[in-house]
Amino acid sequence: MPELLSRDPLACHDPTSGRTVLVAPRRDERPGDDELATLGGAPSTWCPFCAGNEHRTPPAVLEARGPSPETWHARIFANLFPFVGDADDATGAFPAGARPAHGVHEVVVESPRHDTSILSIDAEGWRDAWRIIHQRLADLAARGDLAWGTVFKNSGPAAGASLEHVHSQLVAMDFVPGVLAAELAAAATQPDPFGELIRKAEADDRVVVACGELVALVPPAPRQPCETWILPRSPEAFFHATNPARVAAIADLTRDIAARFASVLPDIDFNWWLHEAPWRDAPTVVDRWHWHLEMLPRATQLAGFELGTGCHVTAWPAAEAARRLREAM
Repeated sequence: MPELLSRDPLACHDPTSGRTVLVAPRRDERPGDDELATLGGAPSTWCPFCAGNEHRTPPAVLEARGPSPETWHARIFANLFPFVGDADDATGAFPAGARPAHGVHEVVVESPRHDTSILSIDAEGWRDAWRIIHQRLADLAARGDLAWGTVFKNSGPAAGASLEHVHSQLVAMDFVPGVLAAELAAAATQPDPFGELIRKAEADDRVVVACGELVALVPPAPRQPCETWILPRSPEAFFHATNPARVAAIADLTRDIAARFASVLPDIDFNWWLHEAPWRDAPTVVDRWHWHLEMLPRATQLAGFELGTGCHVTAWPAAEAARRLREAM
């Protein structure tokens, strides 16, 4: 009798396109808010992310504690429906061209209350969430078996969120994804790629706001109206190695930009993701690399042209988007 196909996460490589796709059968089992709400009662009784429901999630690997030992501001735990996992635990048969998708996939819950927007979280609680993200990435980078990691947020259904309670996800993998590899290759052709990005943004009036050593700007070719990047002014390859002042600054800037999104594009869903340099086999460009957080409002749907060409279409020039964001606050 043939061995059953594995239900563990798999990495499938397409040699024609160079694309890697993660196949995670258990992702289909994720419950949404509508399904959970059928349990009855207020969200605090059925939402797995609310305080008091910790038994509905795996144990926390890291927490930001509140003023008393019984309370927490933010917590990180394993995702029950991961798209990467421990390759040593994989079972079953693998299709041709596939291998176990080795890595770590975790959830970052950023509030013990059933908040549905990061703007509902107090500033210090939000900084606490970023502090444990920073620490967890440092812990994973030190393991040695992982090549790269990121934290990303899907805020709202159009951005891919299945649960409304504010949360992000943290993923570390044993390979460097193609998008980051392309960024690194492009940066390698320039003597100061991110310094030049900032200087041109200042010259073209595309800087939105600054906070301490970080700057938020609209890139020269935004994929969606009001796309914004946050990055340090000076070279720093790894967010997980940054100083506490910059961790607090990125917390403050993400809240600031989210508020500007809400003002300019009311009720907008959005994503963000962190790009830092690879954790191993770092390229020579690492000495002039700047980690950066890309924040993308989901103002328009990706259609056939965008998906088929990788060339995005937007209605607002970059400087116009930056002006609207600056004037929003």
